[in-house]
Amino acid sequence: MKLVTPTQAAAAIRDGSIAIMPGGCARASAFYRALLEDVERFEHLTLCSGFSFSPYTYLERGLGTNTRYLTWQASPRMRELFTKPDAKKVGFVPIRIADVHQVVSARGEIKPNVVVVQTSPPQADGRVSLGISVGAYHNFIDSADLVIAELNSNMPVTHGDSRVALDAIDLAYESDEPLWEYTTPSEQPGDGKIVDNVMSLVADGAWVQLGIGSVPDRIMERLSEVSGINIWSGLLTGGLQGLIEKSPTTPRVVVGELAGTQSFYDFCHENATIEMAPTSVTHNIAAVAALPKFTSINSALEIDLQGQSNGEAIAGVQISGVGGSLDYIEAANQSNGGISVIAMSATTSNGKRSKIVSQFSAGAVVTTPRYCTDYVVTEYGIARLRGKDLFQRAEALIAIADPKFRDELAGEIK
Repeated sequence: MKLVTPTQAAAAIRDGSIAIMPGGCARASAFYRALLEDVERFEHLTLCSGFSFSPYTYLERGLGTNTRYLTWQASPRMRELFTKPDAKKVGFVPIRIADVHQVVSARGEIKPNVVVVQTSPPQADGRVSLGISVGAYHNFIDSADLVIAELNSNMPVTHGDSRVALDAIDLAYESDEPLWEYTTPSEQPGDGKIVDNVMSLVADGAWVQLGIGSVPDRIMERLSEVSGINIWSGLLTGGLQGLIEKSPTTPRVVVGELAGTQSFYDFCHENATIEMAPTSVTHNIAAVAALPKFTSINSALEIDLQGQSNGEAIAGVQISGVGGSLDYIEAANQSNGGISVIAMSATTSNGKRSKIVSQFSAGAVVTTPRYCTDYVVTEYGIARLRGKDLFQRAEALIAIADPKFRDELAGEIK
């Protein structure tokens, strides 16, 4: 590992490279600034990342003349880029998280030349920690020709499989910039009832996976009410701290990414209860299916009367991705006593449109096939679809739709 400046690190990227940027709440701000200053030197550069909570500041002036951006997990922050005139320079690659470490690898279809990571400073064992963002970065590091690390003094040293040997890093620079923070979205009308309905399905002794957002965050805050809970998830937010502190027994926690405030990151520092793991573990369907009572809790933008969900696109614009939801739904369906839950409000935020629809509009995509869907929960109740025929599914979903849309939906059943 050679210590350099961010400008020197950016200058080391060869033209024609495919470069992986940090995701989640990890970011390498000084490197981003240096890359922006030098981006027009490239004849061809491809930047890639998965879901990111932090701003895509390496794109804040738009893409360089000869730069493309690829993502397999677009966040709402990407919506503007997808709708700009040069949208063809922004590519969405449909990949479920279980496949990322195979598709994006030296032997995969997307071969990364460069990976940028944010880590802790070097530790006594001669390694650094990936801290709050492990994900698929071990695999990216193994595949890349050039590994650039921001050694950030605010990055917690986490347990599990988060360590990287110094000789795996080519160039590094030191930083004490604050880590990006995530806070739970404001509670929406009906969220409390949705949380109550989901909690009624979580069994004692369950292994629980949670998605991202207001409802999952608030479910996490209440999981200590259930006896013998353990957690296995791709990403967890600050409510995890309350679960660990309030639970009468210490849960086992296996997770790939963490998102919260610096106080939460400090709580995670050297916390042996939190076991960080790569996506090849957290999204290994066979391994997850072996967990008893595995309970997957995710959300969707809309669901049709057959039970297939769209969790990715609004009016044809990609705002999310498959992520790990289908991985976890499949694992739950195979787990002994497992269930999967799609939890969502019955209407859009302004209450003008039902999120339970007779059929998807043009531009919508199927994130969860109808044959995988198990429980659907809204503020108006719980519908179990597994084992039901198409007419029974439609009736069950209409029963948990907003009452003002039920007659219209019923008229669509043929």
